[in-house]
Amino acid sequence: MSDLGKRIVRELRIEFALLTRRTLLNVIAGSNLVPRPLRWLIYRACGMDVRTPNIFPGLEIAGRPRNLTVGAGTFVNTGCFFEMVGEVSIGRDCQLGMQAMVVTSHHETTATGISRSPVGRPVRIGDRVWTGARVTILPGVTIADDVVVAAGAVVTADCTEPGVYAGVPARLVRPSVRARVR
Repeated sequence: MSDLGKRIVRELRIEFALLTRRTLLNVIAGSNLVPRPLRWLIYRACGMDVRTPNIFPGLEIAGRPRNLTVGAGTFVNTGCFFEMVGEVSIGRDCQLGMQAMVVTSHHETTATGISRSPVGRPVRIGDRVWTGARVTILPGVTIADDVVVAAGAVVTADCTEPGVYAGVPARLVRPSVRARVR
């Protein structure tokens, strides 16, 4: 077989593996027809460190599923999207609203502006974090414990203080009661 033929076979194997994984995770496990306990078992069988069965239908996983950790008691609502070029770590007892999006890929550019291959930047979400519907969390962000992110907010930088964050980009709009008591 020629070098071109070997390269085509190798690329087809890679594409078939990706297609199989996407079908299992996003079509089968993400289906409304699959009960939550079975969905949880499929995610665990695919190497995801998911410690809760509370993941509703429609979760889309892009990238490496082994890069995902979800803590006990966390609830992932319908239609969320997790891009796993980098690691995504979600703590305990969190609530992620409908269609929340976590993005981990960053594209560095050269001096001439040409994009290079994506680089993964981890996203860390602490314990007891609540995100509203359609929140977008961008690469490299850390969200501290006890943070609430308002619906539609775009988190571009770390949320280091407990409280409510809102807007584009998300900013602290109300410190938590615990933070004010100190």
